[in-house]
Amino acid sequence: MNCQPLSLLYCFVLLPSAVFAVGGTDCKPGCHDLHGFCESPGECRCQPGWQGELCDRCLPFPGCLHGKCTSPWQCVCQEGWVGSLCDIDVHPCTAKPCENNSTCIETGDGGHICLCAQGFTGKHCHLKKGPCLTNGSPCQNGGTCVDANGFAAQATCQCLPGFVGTFCEISSDNCKPNPCRNGGICENTGPGFRCNCPAHFTGELCKSPVLFCGSSPCQNEGTCHEHPVRGFVCTCKPEFMGDRCTRYNKNTTMHIMKVGIKHVQSHNLQSHPRPVQHQEHEVLKITVKETIHHTHPFLNKSQVICFIVLGLLTCLVVLVTTGIVFFSKCEMWLANAKYSHLLRKKKDCYLKSSSGEDISVKIIFPEKVKLSNHSKSYIAI
Repeated sequence: MNCQPLSLLYCFVLLPSAVFAVGGTDCKPGCHDLHGFCESPGECRCQPGWQGELCDRCLPFPGCLHGKCTSPWQCVCQEGWVGSLCDIDVHPCTAKPCENNSTCIETGDGGHICLCAQGFTGKHCHLKKGPCLTNGSPCQNGGTCVDANGFAAQATCQCLPGFVGTFCEISSDNCKPNPCRNGGICENTGPGFRCNCPAHFTGELCKSPVLFCGSSPCQNEGTCHEHPVRGFVCTCKPEFMGDRCTRYNKNTTMHIMKVGIKHVQSHNLQSHPRPVQHQEHEVLKITVKETIHHTHPFLNKSQVICFIVLGLLTCLVVLVTTGIVFFSKCEMWLANAKYSHLLRKKKDCYLKSSSGEDISVKIIFPEKVKLSNHSKSYIAI
């Protein structure tokens, strides 16, 4: 086996098959000695990189378009084609890619350049310099300028969905952008729009908050309060209950009726005594106005007495404490006054004595007098 340097790798691949073929198996007549082999008589199986009934044709590189091979996996380009896959035409101008009498110039690497005639533009000079290119696009809101590739006398606009008009300047979708506030949902109604407001807002654009208490939803003299979640809350009078104060409070009503019955019965017995035999035929009538006036006071009698006693005890403690403090101050003030009088008396006696006599003065300090408080007076003496 004669192996060339460029096909050394194939020699190593084909060597085992060649040795196997020498073993004496008769292959198909004409089967290539090096590129084919057989395992059973009359067979011709190709080595990798070769094809054909007799394994005498090489396989080119996958994707090779205008090329051939002399060895497996090659791509030798034909005349007029270049590139690794032989897919680039060296003479592209032969296909006349430039339109409208434009000039084609080959670049030598398979490319070309079109020199457009006057009034034309584009890669292949297929576009005429019409109104869209000469004057610019007049279309608004993302519209596309159309002038029939430059051949139209005037430009027109191809509008995006939601816009109409000659230059796409009119919005047909009134809900973009959404004009509704506070989470309102916009709905197109032909030339206009409508806002579907959430529960707590109203108005054309859902700007105004809903005032639920404006319609006086609380009945039976209940007080209405605005609520951010529930809309409104009713504060009912004691004899009513419910979201709108529409149901009677049975417990409160029975209690008021019992108190009213006792009051009316005692009033009738005192002012209008009647025989016992006629009481079973009487009908007692109690109105709501009468029962409302007989409610319990804020404090009962025992609580009022307790508060009065506690107040008197507090005042007594304050007065005793004030007296003790005042008495201690008064006692100190009297002692200081007596001491000052004694000092003045002894001073006068000393001044009246004759000169040269030694007179000893004995000062007796009264009790509870601090010497430090009167040190300046002693120095002056």
